[in-house]
Amino acid sequence: MTNQLDHCLTDEQLRQLADAAAQFDLDGVEQHLDVCPDCCSRMGAIEQDAEWCEEILPVLRDAETIQELHASGAGHDLDAQAALRLLGPTDEPQYLGRIGTYEVTGVVGSGGMGIVYKTFDRSLDRFVAIKMMHPHLATSAAARQRFAREAKAAAAVIDDHVLPIYSVDQWQNVPYLVMQYSGGTTLEKRVATQGPLDVPEVLRIAMQTAHGLAAAHAQGLVHRDVKPSNILIDGTVERALLTDFGLARAVDDGSMTRTGMIAGTPQYMSPEQAHGDQLDHRSDLFSLGSVMYFMLTGRSPFRAETTMGVLNRIGHDAPRSLRSINPQVPVWLEDIVLRLLEKNRDQRYQSAQEVAELFGKWLA
Repeated sequence: MTNQLDHCLTDEQLRQLADAAAQFDLDGVEQHLDVCPDCCSRMGAIEQDAEWCEEILPVLRDAETIQELHASGAGHDLDAQAALRLLGPTDEPQYLGRIGTYEVTGVVGSGGMGIVYKTFDRSLDRFVAIKMMHPHLATSAAARQRFAREAKAAAAVIDDHVLPIYSVDQWQNVPYLVMQYSGGTTLEKRVATQGPLDVPEVLRIAMQTAHGLAAAHAQGLVHRDVKPSNILIDGTVERALLTDFGLARAVDDGSMTRTGMIAGTPQYMSPEQAHGDQLDHRSDLFSLGSVMYFMLTGRSPFRAETTMGVLNRIGHDAPRSLRSINPQVPVWLEDIVLRLLEKNRDQRYQSAQEVAELFGKWLA
């Protein structure tokens, strides 16, 4: 049972909801929006969508149920089962079902926005990955816009270290992306399985990720959600691939300048992102530094028991010394990571290309 909020939502919280990236407890939000015309009006101004409340309330109702199921360990199963029910019939017994003309061979994983399938494209005789939006999110205009933004942003970036998107379509009114299939794993899972990585591997993955970021930045895009689970390690050639441009925005996008907007994963966001300030490409470099810290230690640099605690640490605290956790880290590498993690973005490296070239020299 939930309790109605006894206060109005802040503009920051409303913007997180509009971007389908809320990082706060949803309990009570539904009841409050039902009875608070002021919050609905302010949200409508943010979204420029007078029907926002009608669209978001069903999502919040479902999200509260999802939270309860996740607490009992059943949330992933619920989403997977709902997505599997969307599959069309197939004539081939070795497949789970069909999405459009694609034969589904298995489920790769599930994230905040959607579930990823491994599928077979008969027309081109190859395997591809399909990312389908979670059915319970498909009713939200904000979520659909974010999903479409991921496709447009990633499609604009052509680089060996950015996972390409081939096409966008929908099945039974649920949108999906068709992407390159990578038989590898995420960086997050790699470190969870193997522990901290050795220095050459850290440099190689960081260099390749920086190349992917440089390509995105050259298109005027800020990724805004660089984290270990958004970096794929291709199993065939040990190549890092940057994924999930769902939060990416053009630098000249007016929404990037909204004071108080917070979107992204707290543990890896930059101080300016945590504070809701205007972002530029250097925010991604801070996140890359946090990812490197994770690769070298097995933990994120700014940890706390609550989201607000994490955000406060990002803005004010220095991370624990890398070498105190992992004595195998060279002093010069710790210095590089600490420069990437400078609170003042003017004190960081100023471009992803510069960082990629630096790592390339150390690997030579």
